[in-house]
Formats: sequence, structure tokens, C-alpha cells
Amino acid sequence: MLNNKAFLGINLDLLENPKYKNLDSRAMMLYALYADRYSASMNNARLGNTAFVDDMGVFIRFTNELAAKVLHTTVKMISKFRKQLESENLIKIVREGLKGYKIYVYPVQQTPNDVELLLPWKNHTITIQKVTSDWTITSKLEFCKKLKLSSQTIDITVKSQRGYTCDPNGNTSLSHSSLSHVFLNNNDLDDSARTRKENEIQPNQSNKNPYHSLPEKIKSSFVDVFGFITKPMAIELHSLISQSNEDMVNYVIASSKGHKVTNAIAYIKAAITNALKRGDKCVQDMINFYNNNVKNTFIPSKNTRNSKRYMSEEEVNAMVARDEEEMRQNDPEFYARINAIKQRTQAKKFNRPMIPIYSLGE
Repeated sequence: MLNNKAFLGINLDLLENPKYKNLDSRAMMLYALYADRYSASMNNARLGNTAFVDDMGVFIRFTNELAAKVLHTTVKMISKFRKQLESENLIKIVREGLKGYKIYVYPVQQTPNDVELLLPWKNHTITIQKVTSDWTITSKLEFCKKLKLSSQTIDITVKSQRGYTCDPNGNTSLSHSSLSHVFLNNNDLDDSARTRKENEIQPNQSNKNPYHSLPEKIKSSFVDVFGFITKPMAIELHSLISQSNEDMVNYVIASSKGHKVTNAIAYIKAAITNALKRGDKCVQDMINFYNNNVKNTFIPSKNTRNSKRYMSEEEVNAMVARDEEEMRQNDPEFYARINAIKQRTQAKKFNRPMIPIYSLGE
């Protein structure tokens, strides 16, 4: 059986626990889909992406149409299965306006110990235990011994599963309390020892992922405003920092908080490019440009704020009277025609025929 194939796992407690005996098997499949998507949202949250996190916790978005295609059924049946899952407190659905639904996925209750298992050959409890191999322990001990550390020595007892030790008495004298990280003393150490420490004990992670070599304030600001940083994003940020400087990039990131930015890197790149074209050399130059050319543009003037947006009836009548007087003096003929039209309109208003209104039975 191939092990390199993706699969969708179903929690066996859904089959064993009597609490879920009325749950449809297709509803269990739907829960498995939700749980799989939930694990992705949880992983994104750990990386700093809060797009799928709110006050109630981590949530997912999974449309009924997509679930119907995956499970080879109809949207109506998916709605039915969702109600079953919600009644069993396995999910909670919250409507979010036009964005659709938020789905909160809850864990499955474990099967009670007094219940006879339908699948007794299955191991329902998985215990993960980290085991350090003899080779790893031995290599680290040998490495530490070669460094010839002469100060801050403490005794560490290392016992392997096969009873193998580096010393016949079972004790090995080291200069640090941890075998995984060795911080070397500068005394009595040559350059080669420092090189071995950097290359073997603490490898430089920045060669593998440019995220680790980003300045801490850049990482903190970006995660706070936009979410997690991918490897391509980290490469672009390094490029922008080299073009300008660390403070200018951090200012653009921090000042964009609260704005609806769809592409973070494109937004930052455009802001830095425009700043360099203007000749900005530091953050203060960018702040001065914003205060002088952008900020004041959107502040309404004092006269604009206090101006009226409407006219009273008296003001309208006075303005009409002035216009009529000006018309009478400048164009008497046109003024006479306007008055004739007004008189006919008034006459029609009073000469309308009376429509009798009868009551029932008359």
C-alpha cells in the first residue's frame, strides 16, 4: 500500500462513542473535511496569520457547494449534515454578512472506558515519545570532549538504552548543562573551535530561510499588520531594506495599519520607490512629506465645515423675487409671458372639476 498518497482521516471516536450513534456516516466525512481545514487555519495562526482568528478562536470557511462536490452529494444534503454536526456540538456556524459563514470546529469526545470497542484491534490512543539515539548522544559527547573546555564544568550522567557510556563510571564531565546547545567560553578557545560550534551546534538558519535574518522590528510590525511572512516576502523585504534602510521600511509597514491593503509587498515596494524618487533619505523625510502634502489635503477648511448645506424658505423666496425683478427690468416681454403662464396655472388649480364621492348603499 502506497504511503505517499494524501488521505482524509476520520476520528474513530465518531464510530465508537455511543454519543454519535445517530450521526450519518457522510456527516462524519464532512466533519473530517472541516477538521482538515481547521488544522490549516491553526497552522496559519501559529505562523502569525490572524485572518482566521477572532474573539471566539480559530475558524474556517468552507462553502456548501465545495463540500457537495467533494462528497458527491447535493448542497441540500450538506446543509442537513451540518445541522447534525451542530446538534452534536461538533461545529458552530456563525453568519458574517455577505462574507458567508464562519465555522468553528470542536473536538470529538473520547469514547468512555466502559464502552466495548467495535474495533478493538485499533489503537485509539497515540503516544509520541521523543527518543535520542545512541549515535546522537555519543557524537555530542565526543564533540564536547574535543573542545577541551576547562571552566564551568559540571557532571552530567548520560545513560543509553544499551548501557553504553563514554566513561567506565557512567559519568562524563562537560562544560554545559545541555547537550543540544553548547555556549563556548572565550577563554582558551581557538578560532577553529568557534567555527565548529557555529557550523555543527548552531547552524545558521538564515541560509535556509531569509525570514530568520530579517530585523526583529520588521518581523514584528509585518506580522502585526499583514500576517505571517513567507519566504518570497522575506526576500522582497531584504531587497527593499538594501535599497533604502530598515527604519524606512518599518515606517511604511507600521503606517499602513488599518488600511485595506490587498498586496502587502506591492504596497510597501510602491511606497519605498516613491520615497526614493522624491529623494527621501530617512524616516523623517517621509513624515515631512506626508504632513505637508498628504495629511492637509484631506482636512476640510474652517469655512467649509461651517458652511450651510441648505437654504430656508424665506431665503429661496427672496432669491426668486430678486430674479423676477431683474427679469422684469431687463426683458419685460419674457417677464410678461412668465406671468401669464403662472396665472393660467393658478386658474387651473381652482377650476378643477369636483368628483363626487358616494358611500356604499347610496
